[in-house]
Amino acid sequence: MTPSVPIRLLSISLGLLFAVSLPLHAQNLLPSEEGDRSRYEVTIQMDKGYFSGVCAMLNEGRVIQGSIFNEFGITAIDFSYDTVKKKVRLHTVFKMMNKWYIRRVLRKDLACLIDGLKIGETQYVNKRHHITYRLVPVNSGEPEDSEE
Repeated sequence: MTPSVPIRLLSISLGLLFAVSLPLHAQNLLPSEEGDRSRYEVTIQMDKGYFSGVCAMLNEGRVIQGSIFNEFGITAIDFSYDTVKKKVRLHTVFKMMNKWYIRRVLRKDLACLIDGLKIGETQYVNKRHHITYRLVPVNSGEPEDSEE
């Protein structure tokens, strides 16, 4: 054995240790405790266009309530996510997208997106339907604008 072999083994061991520990530090981007709120900038990109706006989520214990609305305050989607069953229930979907086949895709995609937020992923791509969902957390530490 040459002296370089133990050094090579040590560097491989340290590399594997580092690679294994990376997922352990993933940040949960969902509201974690009951009563917590989170806000995100949302973008949904499709082949024929896109939707951008704000998503607000509220943790109510077993269920996370969410609402997606555009910059003008018009609600696009109201949903709830059951954290035990890992399923999304759509309560309100704006008129253009209120079709059974679109609701089914939205339900599944939102569930995958929310599952991704648990491990720090902010983007989900539906390759079959060519839809990209992106949620970017809004800094909640900033003071809110107040009118005097």
